[in-house]
Amino acid sequence: MLDGRLHRPPHLYATVRVAILAGILFLSGIGSLIFETLWLRLSGLSFGNSVWAAALILSSFMAGLALGNAIAASSRFRRWRPLHLYAVLELAVAFFGCTIVFGLPLLGELMRPVWQMLWNYQPTLIGLRFVLSFLILLIPTTAMGLTLPVLVEDPILRRANFGRAIGFLYGLNTLGAVAGAVVGEAYFIEAFGLRGTGLAAGLASCIAAAIALLVSKRDGDTAALIPERAVPLRLDVSYRPPWRLLFVSFGTGAIVLCLEVVWFRFLRLYVPSSSTAFAVMLAVVLAGIGLGSIVAGAIHRRSARLNQLLPVLLLLAAIATLSSYLFFPGEVVQTRAGVFDVSWQQIGFLSIALIFPVAFLSGILFPSIVACVQASVEDRMNSTGITTLFNTTGAAAGPLLASFMLLPSIGYQWSLILCAAGYALLAILVCEHSTWSLRRPIGLVTTGLCAALILFFAIFPHHRAEMHFAHASRPYETDDQGRLFAHVVKKVEGASDTLQLLRRDLFGEPYYYRLLTNAFSMSATNPRSQRYMRLFAYLPLAFRPESEDVLLICYGCGVTADAFLRGLHVKRMDVVEISKEVLQLADFYSGINYSNPLRDPRVTTFIQDGRFFLQASPRQYDIISGEPPPPKVAGAVNLYTEEFFSLMNSRLKQGGIVTFWLPINQLKVEEAKAILRAFHNVFANASLWASGDQEWIMMGIKGPGRKVEEEELRQLWSNPDTGADLRGIGVEVPQQLGALFVMDGEEIDRITQGVAPLTDIYPKRLTDEPWDDEANHRFALIYLEAPSAVQRFLRSPLISAIWPETLNKSLESFFIVRQTRYLSETIGSNKLAELDLYLRHSHLRMPVLEVLGSDGFRLAIAERVAKESQTPPLETMPDLIAGALARRDIEGAIRLLESEKDRAVFSLNDTFLLTYLYCLNGSVEKAEALAATDAGSIRKDWFVDWLWGKLKNDFGFHPPR
Repeated sequence: MLDGRLHRPPHLYATVRVAILAGILFLSGIGSLIFETLWLRLSGLSFGNSVWAAALILSSFMAGLALGNAIAASSRFRRWRPLHLYAVLELAVAFFGCTIVFGLPLLGELMRPVWQMLWNYQPTLIGLRFVLSFLILLIPTTAMGLTLPVLVEDPILRRANFGRAIGFLYGLNTLGAVAGAVVGEAYFIEAFGLRGTGLAAGLASCIAAAIALLVSKRDGDTAALIPERAVPLRLDVSYRPPWRLLFVSFGTGAIVLCLEVVWFRFLRLYVPSSSTAFAVMLAVVLAGIGLGSIVAGAIHRRSARLNQLLPVLLLLAAIATLSSYLFFPGEVVQTRAGVFDVSWQQIGFLSIALIFPVAFLSGILFPSIVACVQASVEDRMNSTGITTLFNTTGAAAGPLLASFMLLPSIGYQWSLILCAAGYALLAILVCEHSTWSLRRPIGLVTTGLCAALILFFAIFPHHRAEMHFAHASRPYETDDQGRLFAHVVKKVEGASDTLQLLRRDLFGEPYYYRLLTNAFSMSATNPRSQRYMRLFAYLPLAFRPESEDVLLICYGCGVTADAFLRGLHVKRMDVVEISKEVLQLADFYSGINYSNPLRDPRVTTFIQDGRFFLQASPRQYDIISGEPPPPKVAGAVNLYTEEFFSLMNSRLKQGGIVTFWLPINQLKVEEAKAILRAFHNVFANASLWASGDQEWIMMGIKGPGRKVEEEELRQLWSNPDTGADLRGIGVEVPQQLGALFVMDGEEIDRITQGVAPLTDIYPKRLTDEPWDDEANHRFALIYLEAPSAVQRFLRSPLISAIWPETLNKSLESFFIVRQTRYLSETIGSNKLAELDLYLRHSHLRMPVLEVLGSDGFRLAIAERVAKESQTPPLETMPDLIAGALARRDIEGAIRLLESEKDRAVFSLNDTFLLTYLYCLNGSVEKAEALAATDAGSIRKDWFVDWLWGKLKNDFGFHPPR
């Protein structure tokens, strides 16, 4: 009886067979892309996330793929069936892929003694990391590199048009990678963690293998899965490689991966540097390539025409590279730099506009090149393997070229121009003589495209880059009314980020600086930031005053480093920063009493990932602190996990202290609790501290800690250097340090009960979703309300163990000041009532300055400018008045306000302030006269009613009728 398959129309069966094989490759693409992202993420945890470490890991991955391609390019099948071998390859990817996902975190711990032994031999350490990452990824990546070349040897595919088949198969494989990128990032990692996601990727590969075996069995293939000759391939290089086409394959691979790095860098000026944004951008690249490949399969009917098509495609890619950049719709989608509420639809729109045209043409190019090579090589597996080998090798070189040469030296715009020129040169290289004949349509098209490209180069607006830089910096240069108050002093396009240093001037002098990384404010020297950044240093210096060895992870603007170097006993400070450009910018800051901390002889800098430094450095420290990137910036989550805090703990001396940033205002409440849970799991003696804002500080002590004597604590204020610095950030007396307390470990246990900690395996417990300002305010206010905050402080076992009880008197007033300042900054307040509280019930200077819109930095500049003039400039008067009141010089403040009145720059608020100060100074008659004079301009409202009532009750003031 004849097999029913013989009665099927041959073309229908072939079509169904190709569709099934394409589905297999779609599943393979899902699994491979998920594995790739997981391996790169976990390898970064084990081998470091610095630019060099990432390059080593990526090179190892590409080397494995290239090895698989090389085997396919130089081998012939023995007695194995292609689908059998394909199934074995997919099973190898699944097994070894999952093994790596589960094993890499353990490897980092096992290799720590080796890293520490080789720490002083950095070249050897780098080489060992490359060898290890290559060997770890060798088997699965080699198997990945073999899958497509092996599958094209399927008997049915051998009878199909090769150009159409390779385009369709490669396209579906790439679209599977799109699905893997999106589903893995959007769902799997959050739902199942990294290990569960690895199992899901392995399942996709296993299903692909099972379908391949079922299809083979359906065909009546009864041959043994493993035949007698167990080696499925034999070495056989009997063809002459078409070197020109292979060089084009290498060049297109290098250019498109180089462009991918440049595109991603450019887009980060418009979209947040989040894992979701990267997943969407990667999906657009892969979708363009996949759809282009399918189109290539649809148009490839006769391979003889492909050599004429390649120059046209390459010239179109060159034009698309420039035009998609020139017509980039950055202003169409109104994104706000520095925030995480940009939707994935907006990110996708911008990515499609910039990336998709070139990616689509690249997708058409690869199957076209493979088909042209096959015409010379004949063997389909060899032709696919050797073309993919050169393409993969180029793809490995492209990111290195972009990151280490092009972007740091010529920037993203010239990199795009150079890539477009590269496409044009490849088009010229692959052209045949007939391609330029104007008697043929292809000659006219090629000549026209060349002319258009030359015109593009000639009229290219080279100033366009400034517009994109300005988009990133504009939110930090202008106020809500659009008035310019800051300007860029330095731009740096580094190996990993685009940096812009902004300076805000006040009265013609530098007031503060802000460091932008891409489109996000990474650090700043404004007064509010300086307070918590300097407290990273002063909290541990207060509770461990004998500290000599300090480690600072992430340099930022150098504020924390400067504070540490003021420590009375600090002898050494190691600074670890992943970006060398951040350290190079340290010479561009200027200001009152500024000196570059990196020039202090006690400082040693390391350009290294902070995590790997903790793994590899053998040194122990008294204090470890960090000024890390915001938690939701891509890659920063690895600096907030339980495993990272455990590494910090391992590098501390007994009794050592860790301080670390917890920005409540940039997290959802549950996310903040997940970080707290992770921190407290490592440090039993954990606590939280904060001034009147949501920039909280986690502090952990290794061991029980020790009680600090009052005399030891007061040394920070009695020392001229540290005392002036502490008073400058508003911590004016030792009791104020205690009034920064928020909660200890017992309270952390209570509020995080049932909350899973943030860990390396579950990084999506920190999401890319925007935070809820109102919920954050409610949460913060619970712990900043003075009465309950005082009780938590007095009842805390940790405070009893480390704080001198002799300083507990009158603490409540300082907690009240913190609460008042917090409410004033978050929901607003009656400024004059707040000023009255500070002037009459406190001796603190900084709250007075702040309620009047000034600060210590503004006042210092204003006083210096005023001294250089016979009459203080009008713009300095508000700060000078605030300074006089902060000194409790009521008469001096009155004279300044009267001077303003005489110079006809007197506002209604000035009238209210002067009226109040007259009363406070005992001159009630002057207050009544002033109020009567300005009665016509004073409208009755709740504030006026309050003020007249208060002045009447407190000073006997008679309001005007």
